Amino acid sequence: MGIWKYFFGKKSLKKPEKSPYLPKQEDPIDLSFAKNFTSSGGYFLYNDSLELVLSNFNKICLENNWEPNQIVSLNQNLSDLFQTQFVVHSSGKLDQFKAALIHCEYLIGNTGKILLSKHQINHFKLDELPQTIIVSAKIKQLTRDVSQGMSLLKSKYVDTIPTNITTLKIKSQTIKEKNQEAQTNAKNIYLLLEDF
Repeated sequence: MGIWKYFFGKKSLKKPEKSPYLPKQEDPIDLSFAKNFTSSGGYFLYNDSLELVLSNFNKICLENNWEPNQIVSLNQNLSDLFQTQFVVHSSGKLDQFKAALIHCEYLIGNTGKILLSKHQINHFKLDELPQTIIVSAKIKQLTRDVSQGMSLLKSKYVDTIPTNITTLKIKSQTIKEKNQEAQTNAKNIYLLLEDF
């Protein structure tokens, strides 16, 4: 075969570059979420055991000089697990607390936002919650986008779709003073992601 190449000057074929018309290969949902969440300013803590979850929670408290009783939870199980204050009422302001500890419905991969409903925040508006939110979530709650999250929400709550559905936005660290009003509902967010 080498002789034919010599006589006819056949060059070796190079693999073509990727076509600019092909769709870009997407990151897996978990990687996409982590990139979008952290690039927006969220604090992402991956946990592969309950001991690590509790340890990371304690580190968050130490880092911010908080006592667990300065953190409010709207869920009795979370309150018991993390030894935080439990609030039963579903409206009013919670500004006397340093942070709120909540679950979420879904983690949105393509935006890095967190989908919530009344099952996590009762009837509180986002601006009534403390400026820092600690979200406890499981890896199975990752979704590709809001549309998929809403579809899963509808199938999860077949009888009655919950009210107060919203996405939790991360407060940008590089915000300019004139844009402060646009960030009133944005929060400092710690995510305790469980993979066990």
